[in-house]
Amino acid sequence: MKIISTLLMVCLFFSAYSQQWNFTGGYSLAIPKQEMSKNIQPAHSMQTGLFYQLPGDCKRLSVGLELGIGLYAHETIDQTFQFDNNTSTILPVDYTSNVFNVNLHTRLNLLGDKNFIIPYINAKGGLYNFYSSVYIGDPEDFGGCHALEQENIINDNTLYWSAGGGIQINPGLLSKQKRSSKVLIDISANTIRGGEISYINTRQLMDPQATSDPDGKPLNVQFINASTQSVHEHKVAQVYTTSLRMLEFRAGVTIRLCGK
Repeated sequence: MKIISTLLMVCLFFSAYSQQWNFTGGYSLAIPKQEMSKNIQPAHSMQTGLFYQLPGDCKRLSVGLELGIGLYAHETIDQTFQFDNNTSTILPVDYTSNVFNVNLHTRLNLLGDKNFIIPYINAKGGLYNFYSSVYIGDPEDFGGCHALEQENIINDNTLYWSAGGGIQINPGLLSKQKRSSKVLIDISANTIRGGEISYINTRQLMDPQATSDPDGKPLNVQFINASTQSVHEHKVAQVYTTSLRMLEFRAGVTIRLCGK
């Protein structure tokens, strides 16, 4: 978080002395590709950013900071847990899997700000984070087994880069006054590539006690027997490690906060 705060302060400092700075926000759909596509569902995120538009001859070039947070799975399934005394119980297990990313961003507009449609290309580099929480319900038998671990059961991150392009639409030029709008519609597509990252399999989530995939690793959670106080483990998910590969589509707005 200290790194993120420092980057944001730097971005705000340069923006304060710029001829124009812009705020962006919108929705992102990141579709897993290659090996990752077999294991997780698309990630739905909200993205926001602050950009400094360079002055003078470089005014088509912008640099800034982006943040995003989203969700790629939220599901509850019933799992069967087998205990040492040859008894079993069915407990509800709630899975919540999230993504977070932060990046430094460079954008080059291919046309000037006065055009109705402004195409652009962009490049990014930063950190991508996958983290999951698993909540296991308590058994109806109060003397049964209770989970000792509930949240942030897996957390991993990797450096990544992204490149793509899009268009900004200037709706103000459709008015009778033909004035450039301070709010632009922004649509883009980007490829995302990064290093290896670990996450739980949510594409075909089922009772892990009854499944075993040689490509994945079991994720175990500690339980305690309320009667005997003995601690033991049960498998609650399968963990996969693959390279970060995603195709991202975005729709949002760019707001011109100040400038000439």
